[in-house]
Amino acid sequence: MARADLSTEASQFCELSVIVAVRDVEETVGRDVRSLAAELRGRGMRFEILAVSDGSRDTSLTLLRLLGEEMPELSVLGFARGGRAFRRAIAQATGREVLLWEADGRATFPSALFGWALAQLARRTAVVVRGRFVLAKRLAALPILLELAGRWGDYDARFERLAARQRMDLEIAGPRRRHRGRRLIAPVLRILSV
Repeated sequence: MARADLSTEASQFCELSVIVAVRDVEETVGRDVRSLAAELRGRGMRFEILAVSDGSRDTSLTLLRLLGEEMPELSVLGFARGGRAFRRAIAQATGREVLLWEADGRATFPSALFGWALAQLARRTAVVVRGRFVLAKRLAALPILLELAGRWGDYDARFERLAARQRMDLEIAGPRRRHRGRRLIAPVLRILSV
C-alpha cells in the first residue's frame, strides 16, 4: 500500500491528533517523535502526528520530513508565524481528541502523565498538564484552539483561562506557575515606592 493510502486510511479513523510545535530541537526531535509514536502504538491508538515549525531556524523540519517517509502517521505541515503553530495545525487535525505538545528537547514525552490524562479525558472535555501538554476533545475545544496563539511558555495557562471562562469541564494538573515578569517588576516597584 502506498504512503498516501496509509495516511488517508490512518486519518479516516483517527482517535488522536497530536500537534507538535517544533522549535530548534534538531538533536532530539526525531527521538521524541519516535518515542511518542511508539507510546501511542503501544496503547493501540489510531493517531496522526502533525508537526509545525514555531519559529524553528534549524533542520528540525527537514529531519521530521525524512522520518515521515518511514512513519505514515507523521505529516510535516511546514512553518507557522511565531506563536501560531497550534492554530495552523488544528485546521488539519482529524482526530476526535487533540494533544498539543511542544518538542522542547529537554525531556521525552511524559508517557505516565499521558496515560493519566487519557483516563481523565473520558470524564472531562480537556486536561491541562501545566508545562507539559494539553489534551482535549477536539470539537468541544475548537473555539478556544482557533482563538489562541502564542508560544508554549504561557499557551497552557491561556488555554486554562479561556476554558474556565467558557465553563469547559477541565482537569488541571501541576503547580501554578508565577508570571515570569512578577519577579522583575516587584523589586522595581519597591525601589520606585521609596
